[in-house]
Amino acid sequence: MLTTETITVEEALEELGEQIDSLRDALQDLDEGTEQAASLRDRIDRLSYWRNGLEWHVSEGDWTEETQFTVGAMTAGEEAMMHREIPSGAEDDMEIRVWFVAASVEAAPFVEEDLTETFHNVASLHPAAVKWLEAKANSLSTASDSGNRPSESSPATDSEATSTPEAGSTT
Repeated sequence: MLTTETITVEEALEELGEQIDSLRDALQDLDEGTEQAASLRDRIDRLSYWRNGLEWHVSEGDWTEETQFTVGAMTAGEEAMMHREIPSGAEDDMEIRVWFVAASVEAAPFVEEDLTETFHNVASLHPAAVKWLEAKANSLSTASDSGNRPSESSPATDSEATSTPEAGSTT
């Protein structure tokens, strides 16, 4: 991995809550009918969805607030190996997203030695948790002037990318 970040569910929920609150504060200063207000509402909805997915795993699944994830930015070789593992018939964006997350998460309760086994475990997660993990990996993969480090305003929080991992970023 080029770089990694380890985060607990509790830290992730706190981070998402702070981002949602900040966006809600910014929304209060805008005219409700503007495109900017609509964009902020969409971001609030997306972040709330991710938060709800993480909360679901704590309340209904086997995660706790102390559950840790180490998410990383893949090297070119790691990404090539991921694509080698993806079955040739995999064209669905969600299926490719699951492969991307399986390859991008270095340590978590669902990670196995074998990428295919990890893929099957990731496939059983709440879709919102998968999308949050994907956004975390994307934020680490976004090169900036200071290198492959997440910035204060990262793609994981600002907007959700719309292309697949094959194109270099994910949804």
